[in-house]
Formats: sequence, structure tokens, C-alpha cells
Amino acid sequence: MIMNGELISNLKKFGLSENEAKAYIALVFMKEASARELHDLTEIPRAKVYEILDGLVEKRYAVTLKGTPVHYRATEPEDLVQMHREEFEIISTEVLKSFEELEFKPCGENGEADELTSIQYLRSEWTVRKKLNEMFDETKKNMIILSRSPDLLKAIESDLISVKKRLNIMILVSTLDGYDKYSLPITVFPDSIRPLLEDLEDSHLTNQSSFIITDSKKAIAIRKDGTKMEAHFISQSVIDFLFKTIYYFVTNADSIELPEEFAAADEKTEPKSRRRTKSCGAGAENGLGRRTGRQS
Repeated sequence: MIMNGELISNLKKFGLSENEAKAYIALVFMKEASARELHDLTEIPRAKVYEILDGLVEKRYAVTLKGTPVHYRATEPEDLVQMHREEFEIISTEVLKSFEELEFKPCGENGEADELTSIQYLRSEWTVRKKLNEMFDETKKNMIILSRSPDLLKAIESDLISVKKRLNIMILVSTLDGYDKYSLPITVFPDSIRPLLEDLEDSHLTNQSSFIITDSKKAIAIRKDGTKMEAHFISQSVIDFLFKTIYYFVTNADSIELPEEFAAADEKTEPKSRRRTKSCGAGAENGLGRRTGRQS
């Protein structure tokens, strides 16, 4: 029997050895065969025939038939291809899911993963929204959103509305441009601490559209580019300090005067009496200690 070299090569791509590929081709050709018949047809060494046939059975390329001597029957090629197609689809789905929730955990002093810190890369809108909902469920009371994209904030507006009765949400923006149709209260960065918050925003949002921090020591930096949404989810104890720091500076903005080095080089610090937190629309309590406005 002359073996087809290309067929053997393709079967090897399925994970078979060369002798396993030859044995499977011979079984398909003969319909069924004993180990001795397979040896005679393929010239596979007799000492290896049983091992090879057992391997084919284990990989579901063949089945054993009762009798003396034992005979083997090949799995039909059509069934074999369908089996591999289904397995490939399952593996592909698992691989994509793993990449969508790719996680990084820095090592501690002993080289072990730090369980207190993890960063996940979320590469699809579905996984971003799933993680957002998990964050909202875990948030105890307060949430701060640094937003530089009205479009992204609008995209997650329904998610925020669904939890606004339970959570106090502070949305901070550098300007009201583009937020005029947003239904939740918006607060412009307080003038007195604007440089500090803008520096913080730039450090975390260089390529991001929104940075959401919660009181559950969780944060998420989301980027939306056209129809594509992706994010980095951060779980770290220092997030709690970051949250409390922003909250303190915003709620005490009227009594805080930053050092000169925090001010922009081409700006002069305004007198204290002129520093005010600008809000979108008429005043309304947002539950975090400052008055903001709700768009009609």
C-alpha cells in the first residue's frame, strides 16, 4: 500500500505521530484489521503496533472490536473532522475568554503572586460591562468617576442609572462641553484643586476615556475608540487611599490652597474668594457632600 505523504503530513498536524497516521490511513482503507494485518500492510514494526493502536483508540481515531484476535475499526474521517472542529471551537472560545480577562499579578518579596494586587486587561465591550456590573455590585456606598469622554459616559449611563438609588456617584469633568444632555449630576473640577486633579487624570487617563474608583478598593480605566471598548481593571489596597484623597480634596476644595508648583506655569492662582466648584445645572445633593446639577 502506497501512503499519501500529504495526507500523513496533515494528520500529523492533528497531533498524530507518523506511524499513527499510517495506521489510521490503513484502518480506513481496510475498514477493520488486526494488529498483525496492520503490520503486514504498513510495515510498522510489530513491537510497536499494539502501542500505536492503543494510542489511536485513546485519541478516538479508532475503536476495538470484540473477538480473537482483537480487531480495530477506524473512526470515519467525516466524524473525525467534525470532532476536531468542535474541539477547536471550544478551545478557541476558551482562549479568547482568557485573553479578554488577561490578569497580571505582581510578585511579592518572596517571588509569590501578591494576592492584594491584580490588574486585568479587558479587551471587549462585553467583558468591560460585565466587570463594571461586578464593581457596582461590590461598591458599598460611594463612587467617583473622572471622565474625559462624554461619549463613553453616555455609553455606560444606563448602568449608572440602575445603581444611582443605592450609590452616591460623583462625576468629575474638566469642562461641561459635551455633557449637556447627560441625565446624572456632573461636577466640574474645583478651580482651587484643578491642577492636582488634572495631573491625576493625565497620569491614569493618558489613553483612557474614564477612570472609575469605588470604595471597595477597585478601579477601572476604560478606553472607547469608536465602537471598540477596552479597559484595565485594578484591584489594590492603595485604591482606597486614592479614593479618600480625591473625595477629601473635592469636598474641601474651598478651604484648600495648593502650593504654587501645582499651578500651571502660565496661570496665576485666583484669589480664594473666586474659587468655586462649578456644577452642571441647578444645585442638587449628590450624596458625597457637594452640590451638583442634574441635566433636564
